Amino acid sequence: MSVRYKQAVPVVFGPGAVGEVGSEVKALGCGKALCVYDRGVSAAGIDEKVKAALSKAGIGIVVYDQISADPSSELVDKGAALAASEGVDCIIGIGGGSSMDAAKAISLMMDNPPPVSQYLTLPPMQLETHVPVVLVPTTAGTGSEVTAVCVISKLDTNEKLGLFHRGSVTAVLDPELTLSVPPAVTAYTGMDAFSHAVESITGRSRNPRSEVLALDAIRRIVRYLPIAYRSGADMEARTNLSLASNFAGIAFADADNHFGHSIADALSATFHTPHGLNCAWGNPELIRLIAPAVPDKLALIGQAMGLSCTGAESPVQLGEQVAAAVRELMRSCGIKSPREMGFTREQVVSGAPLAFGSGLRFNCPVDITPELAQSAMEGVYDNYQ
Repeated sequence: MSVRYKQAVPVVFGPGAVGEVGSEVKALGCGKALCVYDRGVSAAGIDEKVKAALSKAGIGIVVYDQISADPSSELVDKGAALAASEGVDCIIGIGGGSSMDAAKAISLMMDNPPPVSQYLTLPPMQLETHVPVVLVPTTAGTGSEVTAVCVISKLDTNEKLGLFHRGSVTAVLDPELTLSVPPAVTAYTGMDAFSHAVESITGRSRNPRSEVLALDAIRRIVRYLPIAYRSGADMEARTNLSLASNFAGIAFADADNHFGHSIADALSATFHTPHGLNCAWGNPELIRLIAPAVPDKLALIGQAMGLSCTGAESPVQLGEQVAAAVRELMRSCGIKSPREMGFTREQVVSGAPLAFGSGLRFNCPVDITPELAQSAMEGVYDNYQ
């Protein structure tokens, strides 16, 4: 069986790289940019760094700072209308996955008739745009700067659905921009990247390059996430987590996520809790579920986490061992259980039909049934207290 992998997005990486945003936009032949971000980015002063770089390069600036977590189709349409009325020729997404996904979706709506909601379907649609996008991540987790997918919320159906962006994207990755990320967000985004890595290695669409990048990401996350959680100003930890997020993003851009993200999306729709937190809760249960199907890949993951994984373990034992190590990583970063967050077992399990209904489950190495989906959701509550 053949596999396909590629590198669709060029990456500018390093401390101070944000100063190159203007020259990157200018190199794209653009003269006026819509800067898409949330109020947290402006509160941290990161937007001013981007604006300074743009102004230095003579690029005109329009601000759209209304982005919220899990951006809605309405927010995307509003941003696209602003971009059109202002005559911008480039979109810059600054922030976490929500801002970057919104930026990609806004660029699509500049070349495709709105509203964006008509394109949010299963399976996901692919749309093209001539409007370049420059993405400046301020967290180390989503990897959205190097993927084609943009996840948008449909408020009328309470769904988070993907749309694939086909167009020019450039990533500017500056780990200094992550220094102000609070401890809890550091933990959540780190576990998001960890989940991307695990699912890249174990999914049906896995490939050799994704595996190499994902294993490297796991090693960095296990070593540096607890450090960054405890000491946010540690530049070595922040740099390594930025690389881990980026590598995991490139990995799942080709290999795709699977049932772990089905669980996370179900929890998000049920509780509206942060995506990375939901990924953390779901990851150990995913590992237990898929261990019999991909024990060789689970052994690689365990070894990357520093476990012995001698091969003497049965697949079930191996799954339990790796899952326990993931839970220990979560505890080292202060991640609370659903029970500690005030949620009941019944509430968690109620998300099972949403998890089963996710199209991502088809990339899972195990054929997911409604019963397995329910068992996984039960484990989310029961096995992490």
